[in-house]
Amino acid sequence: MEAGAAYPLATSSEKEEKDFIKLCSNENSRGPSPKAVEAVRKEADEIGQYPESSSSELKEAISEYMGVEPFQICVGNGSDEVMDLACKAFTDPGDKVLVPIPTFSQYELASRVNALVPKFVELKDFKWNSKDLLEEISDVKAVFIGRPNNPTGNSIDEKGLKKLLETGKMIIVDEAYGEFANYSVADWIEDYDNLLVLRTFSKIFGIAGLRIGYGMGNRELIEALQRVRPPFSVNRLAQKAAISALKDMDFVEESRKMIVEEKEKLRQELEELNFEVLPSDANFLMATPSPLGMDAADVCDYLSQKGILIRNLSGFKGAGPEWIRITIGTPEQNKRLIGALKKLGGEKE
Repeated sequence: MEAGAAYPLATSSEKEEKDFIKLCSNENSRGPSPKAVEAVRKEADEIGQYPESSSSELKEAISEYMGVEPFQICVGNGSDEVMDLACKAFTDPGDKVLVPIPTFSQYELASRVNALVPKFVELKDFKWNSKDLLEEISDVKAVFIGRPNNPTGNSIDEKGLKKLLETGKMIIVDEAYGEFANYSVADWIEDYDNLLVLRTFSKIFGIAGLRIGYGMGNRELIEALQRVRPPFSVNRLAQKAAISALKDMDFVEESRKMIVEEKEKLRQELEELNFEVLPSDANFLMATPSPLGMDAADVCDYLSQKGILIRNLSGFKGAGPEWIRITIGTPEQNKRLIGALKKLGGEKE
């Protein structure tokens, strides 16, 4: 599963590990905001004290950023923790949860560790069809929806999502890549008492190593999450870094602009190399080299030898052995990637 898989740092690589470029985990290739880094430095002297358990200052900052009330926010040790809390608060052991695939493996993991039974529904041709999901929803307690979805990069449309919400099932919408897509359903939380919207600081905000995310829902839903949340799960450094990251929207906008521009360039260059590339609203592209007579392992193994790490999607349920996922890097990183792929194509001819 992706959450626990080791990265393929080949021992026989032509590159030293320090020279690797990592385009496999969908982080912000620019790293964190300098303001977030400085906040960590300033807070370092205080790590002998427990963090503020309710994350009240951070909730105020998120409230202003997302346009929701502080009491509608639950902060967690990554959005992974909020997923886990939702499973604990809203389901019972043995309940089924709907998981469209391919998708982020943490949805399955959060379900299984809480003794739930994942019910997988394959996205035909990697496209969202609410009718297919509605046909399978009657016997489940909750539904996980990535929006945009990892690894496909696309989303269920608003009409389809509303149909799922109207069933009354708990709908958990993961907006980890929401800043890249520039759309959200956070403003729906007052209208649906069965909607939990997740966000993270691991992607565009660039602080994945500090593990911090949050969920948004109506008052009753968030209070239910808080009742099963352990105290002090979000450390002092993470809280301060997140607050400072939210104050540096220039960094966020610059990151978004670079990634959107580089994504389009990379898509065009991959297609010129005869890769099939799916449309994406996120900071990654899902592609296949199958038109070149290669599969995911061929490409990933070759690039690893050249010091470039991308994601082999053969381990994602529903993806198959032919698909890869590439995080959008900096212009320099993307140039190096394309250069390596051109050499691979030449060797295969």
